[in-house]
Amino acid sequence: MTISSNAPKFELVWLRTWVEVVDAGGFSKAAEAIHLSQPRVSAHIANLERALGRVLIERRVRPLALTEEGRALLPKARAVLTAADDLVDGRQDGAALRGSLRVASFASASSSFLPGVLAGLKDEHPDLEVGVLDGDVQSIESALGDRRVTVALRPLRPEPADHAFISRPLWRESFLVLLPTGHELCERETIDLAEIADSRVITIGNPLLDSYLGYEAEAALHAAFVEIPLGMVSQQPTTLASMVRAGLGIGVVNQLATDMVRSDGLEVRPISGLNRFRDVGVWWHSERPLSRASKAFIDAVLAAPLPAGTEPVPADA
Repeated sequence: MTISSNAPKFELVWLRTWVEVVDAGGFSKAAEAIHLSQPRVSAHIANLERALGRVLIERRVRPLALTEEGRALLPKARAVLTAADDLVDGRQDGAALRGSLRVASFASASSSFLPGVLAGLKDEHPDLEVGVLDGDVQSIESALGDRRVTVALRPLRPEPADHAFISRPLWRESFLVLLPTGHELCERETIDLAEIADSRVITIGNPLLDSYLGYEAEAALHAAFVEIPLGMVSQQPTTLASMVRAGLGIGVVNQLATDMVRSDGLEVRPISGLNRFRDVGVWWHSERPLSRASKAFIDAVLAAPLPAGTEPVPADA
């Protein structure tokens, strides 16, 4: 087959830049994300449109919007870029993967579960570099949405705002009460949430949000018809434990969070009569093709042993 010398020139980097602009929601944000000047980003988009002979972005609309041709091209562009990345990560199916993979997770899963998964992945694919971004539920969702990561470990609740996110359930863990040594409730073998109604409760949550309780603790207390006068939140279990140890309040946390903190100066008690749990899954975006590296990570996660003391998420959960 002879290719005409008049065929329009096409460079893959133009396509990649255009997808970055779409995902970032604008030229300036994309330029910052991929470390190019905004004029260079604009030039890439103009070159791509010229090569394809079609307009992909509505220039007169804010926020950024795609033309009909742009919307039709987007899934094909993602598939092309994923295939190109796979050529770099591994030359053929079954070959060891190379390149990099970015994963989002939350602190206690990163401490109790991810190390074993990543060690097994490293044994099979020694040239694959995996970066882990720790955060709370909202920051994990944001990172997955704007493609800073391609796969994530995240609680199943609350449901993401983007319904294109899909998940496979992994494990269920209980909530526990964390007490400073010597607290009067340490005499109890189990604790009813009503017994902490007059206490300051410290939970896992995002301190930048307008809330004094994390989502899961708030849902648990609401289910038990318990209202508390004061609360505090922290993103990190180690910080939460230090606050409890210092006598600043009583912790209500997931089991894996208690497993990762120092036990000196603390007592852990189960909660009686609470039919609330943290269910955890592995998440990705259904409208974006998964690279071979992402698929390998998901397979490793699904095959890995559950963290000690947890159980599979029931099928009807």
